[in-house]
Amino acid sequence: MGRSRLLVPLTTRSALTTLSPDFERLRAACDRLGFLGCYAYSVPTPTGRVAARMFAPSIGVAEDIANANSTACLAAHLAGQGISDIAVDMGDSLGSPSTITATAHHDASGLRVHLSGAADVTRSIRMP
Repeated sequence: MGRSRLLVPLTTRSALTTLSPDFERLRAACDRLGFLGCYAYSVPTPTGRVAARMFAPSIGVAEDIANANSTACLAAHLAGQGISDIAVDMGDSLGSPSTITATAHHDASGLRVHLSGAADVTRSIRMP
């Protein structure tokens, strides 16, 4: 999973929607603490529905449309609270909605997280 993420629970989706990070301060804090970024999420509903936003200015990503690695981190964290299945909505604030589903379970090797998802391709960016 690479570098650690800061997981920030928010009580409601509306609180998540209104976030407006100071990206320079967030980048400095993440660099100082060794975090890849900040994954803010709404507390799961009884059915495991979550909304999330991933901010990673340290790696040049102000906000990610869909971040499976961070969703896996959240799934592992929530598994410790007895929540094993989640569906995470991301990208709404960027006009590119996506949903990542995650299931966490223990087996002989330890905790395993399985991911899947759905997204609509709305545009492509060609990198030089």
